[in-house]
Amino acid sequence: MPIQVDVFHFDRLVVAIGAGDVTLPEYGKFVGDLIQQGLIHYRKIIDVTRTDSSVINPQVLLAFDARLREYNKSRRGPLAIVTQRDRSEGAFEFKLQTSAERPIEVFRSIHDARVWVMRHPVGEALAKKPDDGK
Repeated sequence: MPIQVDVFHFDRLVVAIGAGDVTLPEYGKFVGDLIQQGLIHYRKIIDVTRTDSSVINPQVLLAFDARLREYNKSRRGPLAIVTQRDRSEGAFEFKLQTSAERPIEVFRSIHDARVWVMRHPVGEALAKKPDDGK
């Protein structure tokens, strides 16, 4: 599986590790699963050190991010991106264009990313409407 996702509900943390060539449908499913499972407000660590995607670039990520904002009006949780030094340009570009909305940082190690992300509070979950018995 190109994107392995682990959810730690106690810490309100999602850790996603990409491997190999991640395709647009695979990334779209990952984002859709976050929405469907109500995890947008969780802290997130996305490790792309082992990915080699020729189709996922900063413009694609920004487009997904814009769609995500349309679907979800709650405050999103902080995002730590783990990448290799020689492939971090896109991560920094994404950070510069979206960091006003939530804390985002780029790291070289998943350990440093976890320490940083755990210092930040989670976002706000959308309040569920009470069941009116219908």
